[in-house]
Formats: sequence, C-alpha cells, structure tokens
Amino acid sequence: MKKITALLTMLMAGGSFLAQNPEATSVADWSYDIYQVNKKYPGYVITADNDTVQGFIKAQSRCSVGGMGASNQNRCEFFAKEGDKKPTAKYKPADINGYMIADKVYESIAYSGGLLKKPNFNLVVEDGAIRIYEWYSTVEGFSSIRQQSGESQKDYDARRYSTNIIIAKGGEDPKAHSSYLLKFADKMSELVSENTELSAKVSNKEDGYKMFAMFAIIREYNEWAKNN
Repeated sequence: MKKITALLTMLMAGGSFLAQNPEATSVADWSYDIYQVNKKYPGYVITADNDTVQGFIKAQSRCSVGGMGASNQNRCEFFAKEGDKKPTAKYKPADINGYMIADKVYESIAYSGGLLKKPNFNLVVEDGAIRIYEWYSTVEGFSSIRQQSGESQKDYDARRYSTNIIIAKGGEDPKAHSSYLLKFADKMSELVSENTELSAKVSNKEDGYKMFAMFAIIREYNEWAKNN
C-alpha cells in the first residue's frame, strides 16, 4: 500500500540511505540551516483520502523528551498561511497519512518504539517498495548533556538521541531492523519473496546475501520492484 510515494522523489536526490548508512546510524540533517524548531516551513499534509493539502508546517522537536509532550512524531501543526498565528489544524498520526516539512517527509505507520502497534509519524529516509524510516527517542539524562568545546552539532545530537531504523514493505507491518538479525535468512527471504531469485540467494545464505548485507539486499529488491 503506497500512501505518500508521490512526496518522496526529493529523497532520491540526496543519495541512497542504504548506500550512505550501512551501519544504521541517523542520516537526516538536523542542522540549524536546514531545520529550526518553532519555525514554519512550506509543506503539505496527505489526508486519509490521499489528498495533498499545501500550506505551512510548524517545526517541532524530532522527538519528545522521555516520550512526554508534542514532537514531529506525534503531532503535525498545519497552517493555511505562513502569517497565521493559530494553526488551521493539529493532526495526530491517526488523522492523516503523512506530511512534509522542510526537507523531511513523515509517514504515519504503526510503530512507536515499543510493544504497542499504534500509529506514529516516522521519518522516511529512503523510499521504495521496502521503505526505510528513522524513529527517535532521547537517551537517559538527555537534559543534562552539554555540548563539548569543538563538538559538532551532529556528534552532540548523536549523544543525546537514540535512532531506531525501521523497515516496512509499503508502510505495512513495520519492524526494527534489529528484529531481522535472529533467523535472518528466513525473515529476509520472506520479506523479498516476490523476487524468487533474490529470495533464494538469501535463503541459501549465498556470499553477499547474509546478515551484514541486509541493506544491500533491500536496495536490490527495490531496484527489482521498480521494473516489475
């Protein structure tokens, strides 16, 4: 099921997540030049009927501190006009299929970082038949962590935020990439089962198709899916 594929062309221009990020660390750009909390950015929401509504989105934190409060992952504040003081609507993940703000595309999928399968906005970092998402949480002691002299913002954020990489085919049945590590051959071959040749290579544990090639396998499947 493709909910917001039309919004994701921009992701390809920045290069492949799977090529840049084989170790599953965050690839999103949260630098001040790109993204400022409380600033309004041109964007749009994708309604439950898959209609695109253009407007402005208010930037929020990438995740709430300790899971409490509003963030990009649980709320989207939409403004019809940039100068409006009050939002036209405040959307929860159950209300819309997704939204775009600045250079970031979010999709509502049933992943919340825990055991509950409730919808939340997850950041799409690579589009495809099998999509890759990032889900954030704050580390213990988040509020007391201070930026060190000479430390880059990216390195500072890496100490404050935990990033989970989520895998979902068509946005359905999302799972943390770590859940594929146990019985990898069985689980991954099933995920790519429509491509029988690729699935067999994974199932038979051929060289280049084992656990450490997880993202490469997904990328190969996505390339195949685009032509089939």
